[in-house]
Amino acid sequence: MKKALIALCMLFVAFTVQAQETEADKQKRAMELMSIKVDMQVDTELFTQATPNTYVSEDPKAVIMAMIVPETYENAKTKLEGNLPPEFEVSNKGEKTINGIKVIFLEGTSKAQGVSINSTVYCFKRDAETCVMFMGMSEVGADKKYVDAINESAKSAIKKQ
Repeated sequence: MKKALIALCMLFVAFTVQAQETEADKQKRAMELMSIKVDMQVDTELFTQATPNTYVSEDPKAVIMAMIVPETYENAKTKLEGNLPPEFEVSNKGEKTINGIKVIFLEGTSKAQGVSINSTVYCFKRDAETCVMFMGMSEVGADKKYVDAINESAKSAIKKQ
């Protein structure tokens, strides 16, 4: 299940990479950016670190993931507003300010291996050419403390990087 949740996170990343680059260039750049640690606080009583920017819970199923993506804020906004995976049902989306930073956000549900997952995605400008994408996912019906922990992690990540 952990692999399925991480794969779902990667679906969001797949549509944020610019089309002009060759596939090899895109993969190389994405891997370089994904290796950069995103500064965020995560409740390690609830989540176990799987990679430097990915934290998971097995019971209930939940993931916190952040990464730097090779996309301008405006391009990311356009793509996130209209290019979502078909299995992601949007319940709320838009743009708002958190911690003084303008962010694009999406909220909705999806399914991974038959399990319904609540998902929240935030994207904000890092510099002229990159954004930080934060994804929080939790199994529908998970204890509120997991949802609260995801929200607190998001707030801690959304800042000038």
